[in-house]
Amino acid sequence: MTTDEALTAMILRGDVSAFEQLINRYKNSVFTIIYRMTGQYQEAEDICQDVFITVYQKLHQYDRNKRFGPWIHRIAINTTISVLRKKNKMVTLNFDETYSQPESDYHYDYGNPQLFLERNELKAEIKEAFTSLPESYRVMLALRYQLDLDNQEIAETLGITKENVEVKMHRARKSMRKAVLKNRDERGKQDGLSGIK
Repeated sequence: MTTDEALTAMILRGDVSAFEQLINRYKNSVFTIIYRMTGQYQEAEDICQDVFITVYQKLHQYDRNKRFGPWIHRIAINTTISVLRKKNKMVTLNFDETYSQPESDYHYDYGNPQLFLERNELKAEIKEAFTSLPESYRVMLALRYQLDLDNQEIAETLGITKENVEVKMHRARKSMRKAVLKNRDERGKQDGLSGIK
């Protein structure tokens, strides 16, 4: 199999089929990143096209001594954030696992409605807490928990040090936990008040 680096060199020499190979190699991971951040299928497809146009235009800036994956994923993240900012929308975290997990991995216990409701409630709590976090934390958590990247891969993707990722990840998790507990606390107070009539 031709390496990413060899393909980029071929593209820069005008080989269109090499660019098609590169698109086929990265279209799924790029789409997944965008879909996880937007939660909208059609919007993710549109942004995906923009990403590959940007990649083609900026390919001469790519440093072939570094891995290609983190470079293209950083473009995907930055393009998505830019689009969302223009629309005054925020990065979300999509909990629809359709694009990352085969159906056989699902273990929903419809025979236990209580468990099913609790899982859905927890999902909603996490989503609500997530949207209250700063954008940098949301991106960090999406890369870790939705795309399963390790600290080194996140560092390469975001163009920061591994140590910086560790610090930010720790703060992001702490903020997330705080937000979930705060929301639960507020909901508890509301539930308590609604019972007094």
